[in-house]
Amino acid sequence: MKKNISPTLIYFFGAFGGFMFGYDIGIINGALPGIGTTWHITSWIEGFITSGLFVGAMIGASLMASLADRFGRRKMIMWSAIVFAIGALGSAFSTSVSLLIIARIILGAAVGGASALVPMYMGEISPAETRGKISGLNQLMITVGMLFAYGINYAFVHVFEGWRWMLGGAMVPAMVLLFGTFILPESPRFLVRIGKKELALQVLRTLRSPEEAENEYNEIVNSKHSDSGSFKDLFSKQALPAVIAGCLLTLLQQIQGANTIFYYSSQILAKVFGSAIGGVVSTVGIGVVFVLATIITLLVVDKFKRRTLFMTGSIGMGASLLLVGLIYPAAKSNHAWATWAVFFFICLYVIFYAYSWAATTWIVVGELFPSNVRGLATGIASTVNWFGNILVALFFPVLLDTVGLSVIFFGFAAICVIGFLFAKYILYETKGKSLEEIETYLYNRSIGKDVD
Repeated sequence: MKKNISPTLIYFFGAFGGFMFGYDIGIINGALPGIGTTWHITSWIEGFITSGLFVGAMIGASLMASLADRFGRRKMIMWSAIVFAIGALGSAFSTSVSLLIIARIILGAAVGGASALVPMYMGEISPAETRGKISGLNQLMITVGMLFAYGINYAFVHVFEGWRWMLGGAMVPAMVLLFGTFILPESPRFLVRIGKKELALQVLRTLRSPEEAENEYNEIVNSKHSDSGSFKDLFSKQALPAVIAGCLLTLLQQIQGANTIFYYSSQILAKVFGSAIGGVVSTVGIGVVFVLATIITLLVVDKFKRRTLFMTGSIGMGASLLLVGLIYPAAKSNHAWATWAVFFFICLYVIFYAYSWAATTWIVVGELFPSNVRGLATGIASTVNWFGNILVALFFPVLLDTVGLSVIFFGFAAICVIGFLFAKYILYETKGKSLEEIETYLYNRSIGKDVD
């Protein structure tokens, strides 16, 4: 363990995998029109190019998160950065649609790995009382990565085959993260599990005050549930309810409409504003709103119950999508008020999403699971998340051509109601509890002991 490393620097690089995640989510938004110009792709091929990333992400999330239980969180984050760089180069130099899709799958393996590893790592190194704020740095990095990508999209929108520069630009965050992994410490909880207790205590002393480090170290060491688990342990009475809740949580995050906006807003808003450049510029505006809303979220997230954030978010998201669906036909008819109303309610949706299902989902994913299966369970939940991504990315262009945007948004609004009911009746509260306290709660519930 290197001494005199700033905790702020550790948290920054720990969350930087989210920037890679966000960059590639945002960059495809602007790259697709240019790819279509190069190869004259159909809506189905457009869906395959977008969703190829998520096929790889399903593989990466399940594989890298489970390997993190064997080789450590830090080492697998390093491998995610390396694979991301390879996929970025492959995307930029693709000579056919087939090669581009293959490169996107490779890239997706890294993005999926980061999506599982970063929340797990941040959850394990953060103190309970500020875990929401610190773990939420991952979501801030995602939104900053998306905004940065939207800026790159704008810079290269008129450059010949500018999409190659857009996709190849992902090399930069990959190299930054790779550098950062050389100074990141390993998770103290993983170190205790593999018997490196003195090193775990050193890491905690870097991140906490001396008294806090001793107390947390003793809590980790005295936990009765820190041994490594197997796939079979996922189905134990203690773990299975948490795994189900985690999978439902990550699936609902994807199918309540957000990624329709983040992947295809340039196309959607181009139709609303009447020009391709209008779609790109307005998408940058959405990115700015998303970043600002996420920053505010990090300042207040630890003041509210996680379930409250999810429930109010679903209500606001559903109402915003319903209004967009109702107003969109008037916007297509070139009514100026409707055009700006659609843009306003999309931005309002992004605000509700930012503080609830965007930031809070990945905070909770890092908290939900027992320590012995945390890597496996996080990987499965992230895999489900990317499966939802595939559904949205693959079918949205086709649905847009067949049933239209209003019907799609009405459907997403209905799913927001399901999200509200899930948060109210199924999800359990994790705010302010240490990971060991959450684990004790799950154990007590599994043996029928009363829990609050």
